[in-house]
Amino acid sequence: MRSDGLLAALDRLGRYALPGSVLLFFVVLTLAPLRVPYLSETLPLLPVLVVFQFSLVTPERLPGPLLLAMGILLDLLLGGPGAPVGVSALGFVMIRAAVMANRRYLVGVPFLFQWIGFCLLSGAYVLIVWMLTALWTWTALEPGPAMIQYAVLIVIYPLLAPLLARVRARDPLNVPELSRGTARPGETTS
Repeated sequence: MRSDGLLAALDRLGRYALPGSVLLFFVVLTLAPLRVPYLSETLPLLPVLVVFQFSLVTPERLPGPLLLAMGILLDLLLGGPGAPVGVSALGFVMIRAAVMANRRYLVGVPFLFQWIGFCLLSGAYVLIVWMLTALWTWTALEPGPAMIQYAVLIVIYPLLAPLLARVRARDPLNVPELSRGTARPGETTS
């Protein structure tokens, strides 16, 4: 009986720590020295995909302070001298808020609609980060690298999103058809 309680506690702890752990993995992955053309240039945008995916179903497990810490860590790891710190954190929080406000349009719909929603939100993220970086450094930044990052991220999304969807605790695709839409916010399946 005691081990059942311990296993249940470990399961709950794992479910709460999973989104932050996956986000930290993708933040650290941005520093990976990959020799793949275009992929190494788009790695800074992969945490956006994680924030979007986990905000779809369990946004309470990606609290604002965690997103702020991960965004600041990402900015510190990627930025050089004079780079704005906190721009990614602002973007992460804005993506989470936008997904939470539009969950009824994004959860339980075909994959194409989620992909379109991700395209719109990640495009806004790229634009905001690009504009704030240009304002902070007071230089005219070329939009080309940001657009390449965005285009590669949009192409990578269909490959990584289903994997992350299987990792999430409560996904509409993991629930039998008859029980879809009956869960309360924050409830997970076992």
